[in-house]
Amino acid sequence: MDVHISEHFVPPQLSIYDGTTDPDDHIQAFSTRMAFRTGNRAIWCRAFSLSLEGEALEWFNSLPSGSIQSFEGLKEMFGRQFADSRAEDPTVFELSNLRQGKDETLKAFMDRYQKMVRRVKGLNVELALQYVMPTLRPGPFKDSVCRKRPKTMEELRERAADEMRVEEMKQAYKKESQELKEKAEGKRTDGSSQVGGFKPREAPEEPSFSNTPR
Repeated sequence: MDVHISEHFVPPQLSIYDGTTDPDDHIQAFSTRMAFRTGNRAIWCRAFSLSLEGEALEWFNSLPSGSIQSFEGLKEMFGRQFADSRAEDPTVFELSNLRQGKDETLKAFMDRYQKMVRRVKGLNVELALQYVMPTLRPGPFKDSVCRKRPKTMEELRERAADEMRVEEMKQAYKKESQELKEKAEGKRTDGSSQVGGFKPREAPEEPSFSNTPR
């Protein structure tokens, strides 16, 4: 509390923690942003409450006076308090059971796959490349990986990017074709259609004859 904070010091924009997500992720985000402004850990301790709300802020405010001796100590207390919210890292078993959804685009799936690969501890590149083929749904990209397995994650990403471009072009063409078809049919909101704006001519009325003699 005795540390001098310059009047020109402006805290960085901090992500807010409420006690429901992984505390380690919050500590990492907080430390990265604070290190950009100052290396003084005492100021980090002073600014930490600015990144809290709800249950987390209540916990911080309930700490006994003088209980924070260093940022490392604060980090340990914070981690113990919200340990139940800590996300468990996925395992190799979970990675092997990952599957691309029936209507999931290759881009969405590869983002999901690579994110899980980064989180599996101790996973080497060879295993990561070995597990990718069973996770893919049948299609051109899976056939390509089956015929020639990528040797590096970079090669996998590049080949996936090529297939993503083809996939996006097909989707754009399909959408354009559907729009042209609807336009040609003159589709109306009530479900009826009128081709070329042609409206059938109404039949002339039959002449009426009076039975009254002249």
